[in-house]
Amino acid sequence: MKVPFPPGSLLYAMVGLVGVCVAALGAAAGFLVGSWWGTAPGFVVGGCLFLGSVRTTLTLCGAHAREVLHSTTEGSTEEKAAAQMVLRTATLYEAAVFPLTPGGVSAEERRTRRIAAYHFAAHDSLPRSVRVAAAAALEAIDEGLEAKHARAEIWALNWTVLECHRDRVHLHDDQTP
Repeated sequence: MKVPFPPGSLLYAMVGLVGVCVAALGAAAGFLVGSWWGTAPGFVVGGCLFLGSVRTTLTLCGAHAREVLHSTTEGSTEEKAAAQMVLRTATLYEAAVFPLTPGGVSAEERRTRRIAAYHFAAHDSLPRSVRVAAAAALEAIDEGLEAKHARAEIWALNWTVLECHRDRVHLHDDQTP
């Protein structure tokens, strides 16, 4: 069924009607308490109660909408921290495999950094895109053949971590959070 007026106007009409009904109930209660002298104060009290409840509802709905939008666009803190930690440990592992000075990193330190990098790359709260990029970066580092290839994979991981949290959700006119 097509209505000749926008649906939002129907909502405003309903809210107005409920407000008038609550004010009328206040007037009726005032009439019961104080005859005709109590009608006007009862009407005012009923209207104020209605407006107060509407204001509280709108405030709570606005706060809830802001919280949902923030959590949708920002993502969880644990997810961000895990992605950043994967990037840090992969970079440290790359520095251990391709040191600036020959013999600058011991085999024990290299093994420890490798374990840490793989440990954080397997974290449950990581987004799939970060896991895939981390796997590619760690594979390139494990091969240990070309530092340039490993560096390119680390840069790809870096961009994946950045893109994972920047504009996480794209809201359009026809979407709601």
